[in-house]
Amino acid sequence: MTVDEPLSHTTGGLRLIRRIRFLAALGVAAAVFWFFGPWAAKPIDPSGPITLLMVDQGVVGMAELLGLGVIVSGLAVAISGAGCAERGPLAVAVGLATLGFRGSQMDTLVLYRLTSLRAGQSVTDAFPVWGLIAETWLWLALIAVGFVVGRWVDSWFAQEGAPAAIRNMLKQPTDFRHAIGTIALSSVVAWFVVTYTIGTDRHPLQKGQIYFAIALAFMLGSLVSHWFFQRTSRVWLLISVAIVATTAYVFGAPDATALSAAAKNGSYMMLRPVIRPLPIEYAALGAIGALFEEDAMHILRALFGLPIQDDVETDNA
Repeated sequence: MTVDEPLSHTTGGLRLIRRIRFLAALGVAAAVFWFFGPWAAKPIDPSGPITLLMVDQGVVGMAELLGLGVIVSGLAVAISGAGCAERGPLAVAVGLATLGFRGSQMDTLVLYRLTSLRAGQSVTDAFPVWGLIAETWLWLALIAVGFVVGRWVDSWFAQEGAPAAIRNMLKQPTDFRHAIGTIALSSVVAWFVVTYTIGTDRHPLQKGQIYFAIALAFMLGSLVSHWFFQRTSRVWLLISVAIVATTAYVFGAPDATALSAAAKNGSYMMLRPVIRPLPIEYAALGAIGALFEEDAMHILRALFGLPIQDDVETDNA
Protein backbone atom coordinates (compact mmCIF):
# COMPACT_ATOMS: atom_id res chain seq x y z
CA MET A 1 0.00 0.00 0.00
CA THR A 2 1.44 3.36 -1.02
CA VAL A 3 1.35 6.53 1.01
CA ASP A 4 -1.38 8.04 -1.17
CA GLU A 5 -3.74 5.08 -0.78
CA PRO A 6 -6.50 5.51 1.81
CA LEU A 7 -6.64 3.19 4.79
CA SER A 8 -9.15 0.39 4.43
CA HIS A 9 -11.29 -0.76 7.32
CA THR A 10 -9.15 -3.92 7.55
CA THR A 11 -5.90 -2.04 8.12
CA GLY A 12 -4.34 -2.97 11.42
CA GLY A 13 -3.94 0.63 12.55
CA LEU A 14 -7.55 1.51 11.84
CA ARG A 15 -8.73 -1.70 13.49
CA LEU A 16 -6.74 -0.71 16.59
CA ILE A 17 -8.42 2.69 16.58
CA ARG A 18 -11.83 1.01 16.42
CA ARG A 19 -10.91 -1.18 19.38
CA ILE A 20 -9.82 1.88 21.36
CA ARG A 21 -13.10 3.62 20.51
CA PHE A 22 -14.97 0.47 21.56
CA LEU A 23 -13.21 0.35 24.94
CA ALA A 24 -13.76 4.08 25.40
CA ALA A 25 -17.49 3.64 24.74
CA LEU A 26 -17.75 0.89 27.34
CA GLY A 27 -15.71 2.99 29.78
CA VAL A 28 -18.16 5.87 29.41
CA ALA A 29 -21.11 3.51 30.02
CA ALA A 30 -19.45 2.07 33.12
CA ALA A 31 -18.65 5.54 34.49
CA VAL A 32 -22.21 6.81 33.93
CA PHE A 33 -23.79 3.89 35.78
CA TRP A 34 -21.13 3.88 38.49
CA PHE A 35 -21.81 7.49 39.46
CA PHE A 36 -25.48 7.92 38.53
CA GLY A 37 -26.79 4.36 38.79
CA PRO A 38 -27.18 4.36 42.62
CA TRP A 39 -29.04 7.66 42.35
CA ALA A 40 -31.47 6.10 39.89
CA ALA A 41 -31.81 2.69 41.59
CA LYS A 42 -32.24 4.20 45.09
CA PRO A 43 -31.68 0.99 47.10
CA ILE A 44 -32.91 0.97 50.70
CA ASP A 45 -29.43 0.01 51.88
CA PRO A 46 -26.65 1.81 49.93
CA SER A 47 -24.35 -1.16 50.48
CA GLY A 48 -27.07 -3.77 49.94
CA PRO A 49 -27.86 -5.76 46.80
CA ILE A 50 -28.99 -3.93 43.66
CA THR A 51 -32.47 -5.28 43.06
CA LEU A 52 -35.90 -3.82 42.43
CA LEU A 53 -37.11 -5.75 45.48
CA MET A 54 -35.11 -3.32 47.62
CA VAL A 55 -36.40 -0.13 45.97
CA ASP A 56 -39.23 1.95 47.42
CA GLN A 57 -40.41 3.39 44.09
CA GLY A 58 -39.47 0.77 41.54
CA VAL A 59 -41.35 2.35 38.63
CA VAL A 60 -39.63 5.72 39.04
CA GLY A 61 -36.25 4.06 39.51
CA MET A 62 -36.71 1.90 36.42
CA ALA A 63 -37.69 4.96 34.37
CA GLU A 64 -34.54 6.75 35.48
CA LEU A 65 -32.42 3.69 34.69
CA LEU A 66 -34.10 3.55 31.29
CA GLY A 67 -33.01 7.14 30.69
CA LEU A 68 -29.44 6.25 31.61
CA GLY A 69 -29.64 3.24 29.29
CA VAL A 70 -30.77 5.38 26.36
CA ILE A 71 -27.93 7.83 27.00
CA VAL A 72 -25.13 5.27 27.26
CA SER A 73 -26.35 3.18 24.32
CA GLY A 74 -26.52 6.22 22.06
CA LEU A 75 -23.10 7.44 23.18
CA ALA A 76 -21.58 3.99 22.73
CA VAL A 77 -22.69 3.69 19.10
CA ALA A 78 -21.68 7.29 18.36
CA ILE A 79 -18.22 6.73 19.83
CA SER A 80 -17.71 3.30 18.25
CA GLY A 81 -18.65 4.48 14.75
CA ALA A 82 -20.56 3.11 11.78
CA GLY A 83 -21.83 -0.46 11.80
CA CYS A 84 -21.69 -0.75 15.60
CA ALA A 85 -25.39 -0.74 16.43
CA GLU A 86 -24.98 -3.76 18.75
CA ARG A 87 -22.58 -1.77 20.92
CA GLY A 88 -25.67 -0.02 22.29
CA PRO A 89 -27.12 -2.95 24.26
CA LEU A 90 -23.61 -4.05 25.21
CA ALA A 91 -22.99 -0.64 26.77
CA VAL A 92 -26.22 -0.90 28.77
CA ALA A 93 -25.21 -4.38 29.97
CA VAL A 94 -21.77 -3.15 31.00
CA GLY A 95 -23.38 -0.25 32.85
CA LEU A 96 -25.76 -2.55 34.74
CA ALA A 97 -22.89 -4.91 35.59
CA THR A 98 -20.96 -1.95 36.98
CA LEU A 99 -23.98 -0.90 39.02
CA GLY A 100 -24.46 -4.43 40.34
CA PHE A 101 -20.80 -4.61 41.34
CA ARG A 102 -21.38 -1.83 43.87
CA GLY A 103 -23.89 -3.87 45.86
CA SER A 104 -23.81 -7.09 47.85
CA GLN A 105 -25.05 -10.55 46.87
CA MET A 106 -28.17 -12.72 46.95
CA ASP A 107 -27.55 -14.13 50.42
CA THR A 108 -27.76 -10.62 51.85
CA LEU A 109 -31.11 -10.10 50.15
CA VAL A 110 -32.51 -13.38 51.52
CA LEU A 111 -31.28 -12.62 55.06
CA TYR A 112 -32.86 -9.16 54.93
CA ARG A 113 -36.20 -10.51 53.76
CA LEU A 114 -36.13 -13.33 56.33
CA THR A 115 -35.65 -10.88 59.16
CA SER A 116 -38.27 -8.43 57.89
CA LEU A 117 -41.23 -10.74 57.31
CA ARG A 118 -44.53 -9.22 58.39
CA ALA A 119 -47.38 -10.98 60.11
CA GLY A 120 -49.20 -13.23 57.69
CA GLN A 121 -46.32 -13.49 55.24
CA SER A 122 -44.99 -16.90 54.30
CA VAL A 123 -41.30 -17.72 54.66
CA THR A 124 -41.25 -18.43 50.93
CA ASP A 125 -41.62 -14.67 50.43
CA ALA A 126 -37.99 -14.39 51.52
CA PHE A 127 -37.04 -15.88 48.16
CA PRO A 128 -39.76 -14.73 45.72
CA VAL A 129 -39.07 -16.99 42.77
CA TRP A 130 -41.42 -15.37 40.27
CA GLY A 131 -40.49 -11.90 41.45
CA LEU A 132 -36.83 -12.62 40.72
CA ILE A 133 -37.73 -14.11 37.33
CA ALA A 134 -39.84 -11.08 36.42
CA GLU A 135 -37.03 -8.77 37.47
CA THR A 136 -34.55 -10.66 35.27
CA TRP A 137 -36.82 -10.24 32.25
CA LEU A 138 -37.22 -6.57 33.13
CA TRP A 139 -33.46 -5.99 33.20
CA LEU A 140 -33.16 -7.80 29.86
CA ALA A 141 -35.88 -5.57 28.42
CA LEU A 142 -33.86 -2.55 29.55
CA ILE A 143 -30.81 -3.96 27.76
CA ALA A 144 -32.91 -4.67 24.66
CA VAL A 145 -33.78 -0.97 24.46
CA GLY A 146 -30.14 -0.51 23.50
CA PHE A 147 -30.85 -2.35 20.23
CA VAL A 148 -33.46 0.23 19.28
CA VAL A 149 -31.31 3.21 20.25
CA GLY A 150 -28.24 1.64 18.64
CA ARG A 151 -29.99 1.08 15.30
CA TRP A 152 -31.34 4.62 15.42
CA VAL A 153 -27.92 6.20 16.02
CA ASP A 154 -26.29 3.87 13.49
CA SER A 155 -28.79 5.07 10.87
CA TRP A 156 -27.16 8.49 11.08
CA PHE A 157 -23.97 6.99 9.66
CA ALA A 158 -25.98 5.23 6.93
CA GLN A 159 -27.46 8.57 5.88
CA GLU A 160 -23.91 9.87 5.54
CA GLY A 161 -23.01 6.93 3.27
CA ALA A 162 -20.86 4.90 5.68
CA PRO A 163 -20.51 1.41 4.12
CA ALA A 164 -20.51 -0.44 7.46
CA ALA A 165 -23.74 1.19 8.57
CA ILE A 166 -25.39 0.54 5.21
CA ARG A 167 -24.45 -3.17 5.35
CA ASN A 168 -25.81 -3.32 8.88
CA MET A 169 -29.19 -1.98 7.74
CA LEU A 170 -29.37 -4.33 4.73
CA LYS A 171 -28.87 -7.56 6.69
CA GLN A 172 -31.24 -10.37 5.82
CA PRO A 173 -34.02 -11.12 8.34
CA THR A 174 -33.42 -13.98 10.73
CA ASP A 175 -34.73 -17.43 9.89
CA PHE A 176 -37.11 -18.39 12.69
CA ARG A 177 -35.89 -21.99 12.74
CA HIS A 178 -32.29 -20.90 13.16
CA ALA A 179 -33.36 -18.50 15.91
CA ILE A 180 -35.08 -21.30 17.86
CA GLY A 181 -32.04 -23.52 17.42
CA THR A 182 -29.74 -20.75 18.58
CA ILE A 183 -31.82 -20.14 21.70
CA ALA A 184 -32.01 -23.84 22.59
CA LEU A 185 -28.36 -24.67 22.01
CA SER A 186 -26.95 -21.56 23.65
CA SER A 187 -29.22 -22.10 26.68
CA VAL A 188 -28.11 -25.71 27.13
CA VAL A 189 -24.41 -24.91 26.77
CA ALA A 190 -24.65 -21.88 29.06
CA TRP A 191 -26.49 -23.91 31.72
CA PHE A 192 -23.83 -26.62 31.86
CA VAL A 193 -20.98 -24.08 31.88
CA VAL A 194 -22.62 -22.06 34.66
CA THR A 195 -23.20 -25.10 36.86
CA TYR A 196 -19.60 -26.20 36.34
CA THR A 197 -17.81 -22.88 36.83
CA ILE A 198 -19.92 -21.17 39.48
CA GLY A 199 -18.68 -23.38 42.33
CA THR A 200 -20.18 -25.68 44.95
CA ASP A 201 -22.46 -25.30 47.97
CA ARG A 202 -19.64 -25.56 50.50
CA HIS A 203 -17.50 -22.76 49.12
CA PRO A 204 -18.50 -19.09 49.33
CA LEU A 205 -18.75 -17.31 46.02
CA GLN A 206 -17.07 -14.00 45.35
CA LYS A 207 -18.76 -11.49 43.08
CA GLY A 208 -15.90 -11.68 40.61
CA GLN A 209 -16.36 -15.45 40.31
CA ILE A 210 -20.06 -14.99 39.62
CA TYR A 211 -19.33 -12.37 36.97
CA PHE A 212 -16.73 -14.57 35.27
CA ALA A 213 -18.88 -17.71 35.33
CA ILE A 214 -21.99 -16.12 33.81
CA ALA A 215 -20.17 -14.09 31.16
CA LEU A 216 -18.05 -17.09 30.11
CA ALA A 217 -21.07 -19.40 30.00
CA PHE A 218 -23.10 -17.28 27.61
CA MET A 219 -20.10 -16.36 25.48
CA LEU A 220 -19.35 -20.06 24.94
CA GLY A 221 -23.03 -20.76 24.38
CA SER A 222 -23.16 -18.09 21.69
CA LEU A 223 -19.97 -19.38 20.05
CA VAL A 224 -21.28 -22.95 19.91
CA SER A 225 -24.71 -21.93 18.60
CA HIS A 226 -23.07 -19.74 15.95
CA TRP A 227 -21.06 -22.77 14.86
CA PHE A 228 -24.21 -24.79 14.13
CA PHE A 229 -26.65 -22.09 13.03
CA GLN A 230 -26.46 -18.98 10.91
CA ARG A 231 -25.93 -15.66 12.63
CA THR A 232 -29.17 -14.37 14.10
CA SER A 233 -30.24 -11.18 15.80
CA ARG A 234 -28.68 -10.80 19.24
CA VAL A 235 -32.13 -10.26 20.71
CA TRP A 236 -32.67 -14.02 20.49
CA LEU A 237 -29.56 -14.60 22.60
CA LEU A 238 -31.04 -12.46 25.36
CA ILE A 239 -33.94 -14.90 25.50
CA SER A 240 -31.48 -17.69 26.27
CA VAL A 241 -30.24 -15.62 29.23
CA ALA A 242 -33.81 -15.36 30.51
CA ILE A 243 -34.35 -19.10 30.08
CA VAL A 244 -31.24 -20.04 32.05
CA ALA A 245 -32.05 -17.59 34.86
CA THR A 246 -35.65 -18.80 35.02
CA THR A 247 -34.52 -22.42 35.21
CA ALA A 248 -32.04 -21.59 37.95
CA TYR A 249 -34.54 -19.73 40.14
CA VAL A 250 -37.30 -22.33 39.69
CA PHE A 251 -35.29 -25.50 40.32
CA GLY A 252 -32.68 -24.03 42.67
CA ALA A 253 -34.98 -22.16 45.05
CA PRO A 254 -34.67 -23.14 48.74
CA ASP A 255 -37.59 -25.08 50.14
CA ALA A 256 -39.91 -23.82 52.86
CA THR A 257 -38.36 -26.08 55.51
CA ALA A 258 -34.89 -24.60 55.10
CA LEU A 259 -36.27 -21.07 55.04
CA SER A 260 -38.33 -21.70 58.17
CA ALA A 261 -35.31 -23.07 60.04
CA ALA A 262 -33.19 -20.10 59.04
CA ALA A 263 -35.91 -17.63 60.07
CA LYS A 264 -36.49 -19.38 63.41
CA ASN A 265 -32.81 -19.68 64.35
CA GLY A 266 -31.68 -16.45 62.76
CA SER A 267 -28.92 -18.37 61.00
CA TYR A 268 -27.23 -17.94 57.64
CA MET A 269 -29.20 -19.31 54.69
CA MET A 270 -27.07 -21.56 52.48
CA LEU A 271 -28.10 -21.06 48.85
CA ARG A 272 -27.38 -23.23 45.84
CA PRO A 273 -24.70 -21.72 43.59
CA VAL A 274 -26.97 -21.28 40.55
CA ILE A 275 -29.33 -18.94 42.43
CA ARG A 276 -26.67 -16.82 44.10
CA PRO A 277 -26.44 -14.39 41.16
CA LEU A 278 -28.96 -11.57 41.40
CA PRO A 279 -31.32 -10.88 38.48
CA ILE A 280 -29.26 -7.85 37.44
CA GLU A 281 -26.16 -10.05 37.37
CA TYR A 282 -27.79 -12.78 35.29
CA ALA A 283 -29.16 -10.22 32.84
CA ALA A 284 -26.10 -7.95 32.57
CA LEU A 285 -23.36 -10.61 32.53
CA GLY A 286 -25.36 -12.95 30.33
CA ALA A 287 -25.92 -10.16 27.82
CA ILE A 288 -22.23 -9.21 27.93
CA GLY A 289 -21.19 -12.78 27.20
CA ALA A 290 -23.71 -13.17 24.37
CA LEU A 291 -22.95 -9.80 22.78
CA PHE A 292 -19.17 -10.25 23.10
CA GLU A 293 -19.27 -13.44 21.02
CA GLU A 294 -18.21 -11.77 17.78
CA ASP A 295 -15.23 -10.08 19.42
CA ALA A 296 -14.25 -13.41 21.01
CA MET A 297 -14.42 -15.03 17.57
CA HIS A 298 -12.10 -12.35 16.18
CA ILE A 299 -9.65 -13.01 19.02
CA LEU A 300 -9.70 -16.75 18.34
CA ARG A 301 -9.19 -16.20 14.60
CA ALA A 302 -6.25 -13.88 15.23
CA LEU A 303 -4.78 -16.33 17.75
CA PHE A 304 -4.71 -19.14 15.19
CA GLY A 305 -3.72 -16.94 12.24
CA LEU A 306 -7.09 -17.16 10.50
CA PRO A 307 -8.56 -14.20 8.58
CA ILE A 308 -10.84 -11.99 10.61
CA GLN A 309 -14.45 -11.69 9.44
CA ASP A 310 -13.89 -8.11 8.24
CA ASP A 311 -11.14 -9.36 5.92
CA VAL A 312 -13.36 -12.13 4.59
CA GLU A 313 -16.17 -9.71 3.80
CA THR A 314 -13.74 -7.39 2.00
CA ASP A 315 -12.34 -10.24 -0.10
CA ASN A 316 -15.84 -11.34 -1.08
CA ALA A 317 -17.02 -7.83 -1.94
